[in-house]
Amino acid sequence: MKISILLTLSVGLFATPAFAETFVYVSESKDKKIGVFSLDEESGDLTRVGETELEGAPGCLWLDDSRTRIYASVRTSSQFATLSIDPKTGLLDVIATAPSAGSAAYIYPDKTNKWLLGAYYGEGLVSVSKIVDGKVTGEPVCVLEVGKKAHCIQTDPANRFAFCPHTGELNQVSQFRLDLEKGELVLNDPKVMKAGEGHGPRHLQFHPSGKWVYLVNEQAKSVTLCDYDSQNGTLAMRQTLTTIPSDWPADQGSCADIEISADGRFVYASNRGHDSIAVFAIDERSGEISSRGQTPTGKTPRSFNLIEDGENYLVAAGQGSDNLVVYRGDTTSGALTELKRCDCGKSPAWVLGVKK
Repeated sequence: MKISILLTLSVGLFATPAFAETFVYVSESKDKKIGVFSLDEESGDLTRVGETELEGAPGCLWLDDSRTRIYASVRTSSQFATLSIDPKTGLLDVIATAPSAGSAAYIYPDKTNKWLLGAYYGEGLVSVSKIVDGKVTGEPVCVLEVGKKAHCIQTDPANRFAFCPHTGELNQVSQFRLDLEKGELVLNDPKVMKAGEGHGPRHLQFHPSGKWVYLVNEQAKSVTLCDYDSQNGTLAMRQTLTTIPSDWPADQGSCADIEISADGRFVYASNRGHDSIAVFAIDERSGEISSRGQTPTGKTPRSFNLIEDGENYLVAAGQGSDNLVVYRGDTTSGALTELKRCDCGKSPAWVLGVKK
């Protein structure tokens, strides 16, 4: 289905931008919609240009390598949706749906764009589904039980291994080998990397160099640097720093999301409760991080996205305030400067920026 009619400002619903170079897609989970916004890269203004309705509540969104498709986890209907992007308007069209193994908290297409990996928080599963002609197709070909609160899954840069953090009681990162011929995940040896006491790793990102992995820890409100052994596909913790100020109560709030700048110089992590984005600088030789403070966001920043190409922008979604906040990132210091705030649909669960 496609919402392709753009209404003018005089009608009061959607505005038609004169020219848009960047689109921002927002999973508005309680509305069962993906909202589409254009980003004015001079002013930082976000303009809502359309929306696409889904059969259930959307969560994680991921752009394929061709930049013509978005894959979505439709959590309450246990589906994966494939959506095409109109190159002129940025609007979305649902072109395929396929069953998932449950309510996937995170999805990730492998580097060949032939397989879609999924992690399931409630069910404690990971899965692999086939992608054919750019569309997620059929039942998952691999479903593996890995334990409670599986919150994220990504492959390494070489596309040989995959990793899945678990928050809560398991407090670990599952480590897998990826069989690209069969689309299978097999637990590696060792099967897991145990996290620090009380950490609760939630999401991860690889450094552009491929040498390091950064975890955001939900319970501990911290970021952990891991060394990556690319031959064996294993992680080893080396450094952990808090994402919150020293005067913030240790028993309040939690972390959610993490991103790394394309140049590999900065890490960003979201603080729910403290309602901020924490900024860290990365030492280019050691990979170790140093805190650069926090920048306020909307209430409960579950998801954000760093949009980089020329000017750097970060868009954060306030899940508890139903709004989006746009920041300009300083490429020298990593500091964030707030530009604009705008309303969005209810309970925004994911943000994805796409350069036109």
